[in-house]
Amino acid sequence: MKTTISQKAMLTYGVVFLVVITLTFLLSYNGTVGQLEKDLQEANLALLKQVDAKLETVFRQAEKDLLGLTDGLELVYFMRDSYTDEGQKYANYYALTTKLKDMMNNNPQYASIFAYSNVSGDLMTEETYIKRANSENNWLSQYVEMSDYFKWLTTHKVWNGRENQNVVTLVRTYPSVSSPGFRKGMMAVNIKEEMLSQIIRQVYDNHHAGQLFILDRDGNVVTHNDKSQLYRNLSSSPYIRQLLDKGGSGADSVKLDNVRQSVFYRTSDYTGWTLVSMMPESKLLEPIKVTRNLLLAFAGIMVVLALLTLFVINRRTFQPLERLAGKLSRTYKTADGKAGAGGRLDMDYLETVFDQMVLDREHLEQHVRDSKPMLKWKIMMDMLTGSRRDYESVRHHLDFLGARLFPSRYLVCTAELHMEEHRRPRDEALYTYVFCNVAEDFIGNEHAGMAIDLGEGRAAVLISFAEGDAEQNHLRALALMELVKDVMARQFKLDVAVGVGRSRESMGEIPLSYDESQKALRYKMIFGRRSVISIEDILPPDRQDYYRLSRMAEPVLEALKQADGARLAAQLSEMFREAVDSNLPPELIRQMCCDILVKAQQTVSLIGVDPDLAMEPLQTVYEQIVACDNWQEAEGIAAGALERLAAQVAERRMHRGRNETIERMLDYIREHYREPDLSLDRLAEHFGLTPPYISKLFKDYTECNFIDHLIDIRIRAALKLLQDKSIRINDVSEAVGYTNSRSFLRTFKKYTGLTPTEYRERPQEASAAERPEAEELNAERKS
Repeated sequence: MKTTISQKAMLTYGVVFLVVITLTFLLSYNGTVGQLEKDLQEANLALLKQVDAKLETVFRQAEKDLLGLTDGLELVYFMRDSYTDEGQKYANYYALTTKLKDMMNNNPQYASIFAYSNVSGDLMTEETYIKRANSENNWLSQYVEMSDYFKWLTTHKVWNGRENQNVVTLVRTYPSVSSPGFRKGMMAVNIKEEMLSQIIRQVYDNHHAGQLFILDRDGNVVTHNDKSQLYRNLSSSPYIRQLLDKGGSGADSVKLDNVRQSVFYRTSDYTGWTLVSMMPESKLLEPIKVTRNLLLAFAGIMVVLALLTLFVINRRTFQPLERLAGKLSRTYKTADGKAGAGGRLDMDYLETVFDQMVLDREHLEQHVRDSKPMLKWKIMMDMLTGSRRDYESVRHHLDFLGARLFPSRYLVCTAELHMEEHRRPRDEALYTYVFCNVAEDFIGNEHAGMAIDLGEGRAAVLISFAEGDAEQNHLRALALMELVKDVMARQFKLDVAVGVGRSRESMGEIPLSYDESQKALRYKMIFGRRSVISIEDILPPDRQDYYRLSRMAEPVLEALKQADGARLAAQLSEMFREAVDSNLPPELIRQMCCDILVKAQQTVSLIGVDPDLAMEPLQTVYEQIVACDNWQEAEGIAAGALERLAAQVAERRMHRGRNETIERMLDYIREHYREPDLSLDRLAEHFGLTPPYISKLFKDYTECNFIDHLIDIRIRAALKLLQDKSIRINDVSEAVGYTNSRSFLRTFKKYTGLTPTEYRERPQEASAAERPEAEELNAERKS
């Protein structure tokens, strides 16, 4: 009789479940019981340690009090019996008795305090004075010649002047450190034995089911929870003798009076006494019995649950699998054309079917890979049209596509390719694809983004920036598109017009930038079909004050970058003077201060300096500026904040060091910045490095990226050349590496806040250092 798969599964998994549950129970039982026994042992040893610590604290305090008595002249006079007359003697006795009473009042655990003078034979307590005490009362005299400086005596009875008390005694020589034969007397503190018992009861909270006692080195009982055991010597018991010889601390099990006892012991490092805790194992291990019963009950419940689970799983898994086998046998056929045997589960047949399923999955994956470009186009179109407005909603799609975008700072460019009339539509799609790849390569060097074909020779480019403000990222995008345009013209003889929208913070604003880029692209009929057109070129700014503030702030930020404190102060002072001379209202001066501080924070953040470490929160600084009565105070507050930022920049540069490769690259850029095709790829080819690596080096050692640095060098060179008014602006543009004068005009205005013509018309004299390059360009133009 053949068994079905469900029957085999029930039998197999039933045995497995029972074995696993049995092993789990055994391991859990052994581990739990063993751990509980260990925990109980450690807990009892910890309690003994706590008792030892508390007793040692009391004993050491007693020793400290005795040593404190030696500091007083009263004890010195008493011990040495050195008095000038009887009046001084009795006055000293009175003072010493008062001191002893004060000590007793401050330490309730003390039963009495004794002072014995070996010189005079006198004995004094806080209650009485015995002149030349006889041997019965003078029990301290026997310890004058002891070998140690102090000694703890086990429980004994001492008369304190009123009654005999059970006490333990600390005996100490006088002087404190003196050898036999040189001692003047002895001191003693008697501590109530009941106080020791009370300390033990407090630690155990009166919940100890066995015996608790302390033994001295000779086996004498110091204290015991059974007071009838006091003054007994237990060293005759072999086990007690063994404990005393062992020393240290530990636990053991011993059978006493036919009862198995758990014994815990600890020897005090201070007194040498042994603390012992004994209790019947039946009492100690009672919680473990409860745990064992719980484990047994739990194991029984697990067995029942396992059988029920196995029954449910069989009904919902293996029986449906048998039914599935029947369906597969009627649906799929193997390579030899045979189906499953009568619907019964045949493993060879199922393996063949599953192999076919895996093959179908591979075909599906290939189809998905082939559809990635279409998925990329769909995702980006959804972002451009506003259908997808949240970064998290597209992040997993981007990961699947291998694309990369940052969570914020987006800018859209729309490009249109102009090809010769004889080129076919296939060429149009091919060159648009090439344009998208070139654009993505340039963007991927330092930023992130995607590009797609919009059809009819048009493409959309989405750029995402990791950092920077809107103006800075807009300028970066213009420079990138200029590079892409030049590559397409140089390598593929294609004219490309690109419209560039504004930089936007969130993904939901991408459609706004896309609309702006399309609007800018429509102006190609004015700017030409080989041009990069910014939305800023066709939409004037709302207020002229914006450019004035930008122009005044730029030298300050440049001095901050260089950590030049003197220049920073001078530029900031000039900025405030110009604002005041222009009769700007107080509200605008305050806003100017806030703007320069915000830009300063952004500037040092890009350098890698944490602005929060150098200055107060911006809201606090702004509140201080608003509270100022005059503009000089506002200038002082802003100057202080900027100076602290400059100090942080200088400190970071001091620790950063130099990089020889970057120095050579900077020299190369200074030599070739006039060449329009100077790019990150050209640097990589010249120095044998990759563009991303060069970009990282620039960020680490120049605190800006390659494009920003190149623009900075070109504009600075243009500023020098513009000092010579005989040089045309178009010649200046070409001399600093711009083949498109309109791109130069736009970049110059964004960088300086002025057009080249406005800059020339400013009343200024070209310095001797600024003239040579201008004269060189003039000579080249005339030749």
